[in-house]
Amino acid sequence: MLSGGDDYEVLFTTAPGEEAQVDYGDGPMVRDPLSGKYRRARLFVMTLGYSRKSVRLLAWRSSSEVWARFHEKAFRRLGGAPHTVVLDNLKEGVLKPDIYDPQLNPLYRDLLTHYGVVALPCRPRHPDRKGKVERGVDHAQRALRGLRFEHPDAAEAYLDRWEERWADTRIHGTTQRQVAAMLAEEKPSLRPLPVEPFRFYRH
Repeated sequence: MLSGGDDYEVLFTTAPGEEAQVDYGDGPMVRDPLSGKYRRARLFVMTLGYSRKSVRLLAWRSSSEVWARFHEKAFRRLGGAPHTVVLDNLKEGVLKPDIYDPQLNPLYRDLLTHYGVVALPCRPRHPDRKGKVERGVDHAQRALRGLRFEHPDAAEAYLDRWEERWADTRIHGTTQRQVAAMLAEEKPSLRPLPVEPFRFYRH
């Protein structure tokens, strides 16, 4: 979609079930049960391209296993998997960025294969391909701004309530439709989940 003047914005439209975008952002301050001190959690967000439904999860730190487990948890929360996942070239997912043949982290690659999902890393230095999930990160950060939580479970519970009561019921600015209603349309197009979860291994 073109805007006025010399500036323009590309609007990527996707069919139901076609795509999800994933990213990390800064999460809220949460008291660490081990140290007793507040630490900033990491915020993982997966956003479906059609409905804009997001799954938001928190962790203290990231690793290839955490990254892969968050994908699996998000697929199960959504009740299905998208056909493709668009991501940055962060090391948890991509070992060697390349436009034509990126080298994925083996654990992440095998997790996606188990769920029948194809990874689409952004071109190096061109992360603008995943603007939907970046807005999903920004929405959550604004909702969490200034808040502190005494336990990680309390932070997760707050995010889940906010997701249910506000994020899912809002009228999206681009689609002008409710996110939950569009998710209901999108769900039948998601890939069915395998009966067995992925068997994680150490890489």
